[in-house]
Amino acid sequence: MKKSIGIAALISALTFTFVFGIRIEHPKSGLKNALGSASSGLVVYKKASEFTVGDKVLVTTKDENASPVLAIIRAVDKDKLEIQSGIATDTIDANTAYGKLIFMVPFIGVLAKAVGL
Repeated sequence: MKKSIGIAALISALTFTFVFGIRIEHPKSGLKNALGSASSGLVVYKKASEFTVGDKVLVTTKDENASPVLAIIRAVDKDKLEIQSGIATDTIDANTAYGKLIFMVPFIGVLAKAVGL
């Protein structure tokens, strides 16, 4: 009985987060934090279409092998975003941004990379 309730609660929680645009992704590159590089963690983000300077976002860049990238927005110009994901900056289309960072779970990305995510 407890196992069934636990499974039902997990399914409900996952459905709730999906409906409200909350997603999980494993970035291949991007910003580093005190606990390591972006590629060593998993990112929990909320889908968004409007961004402001200073937002931390998950984006697809021109380099498909390094995407998705965890970056910070440095400038917004209509449908273009200037992002910084390390020392360099890049300008991308706003529609290539997945959404805004909610939080990052460090170290689990190493496991995700091991299974091919």
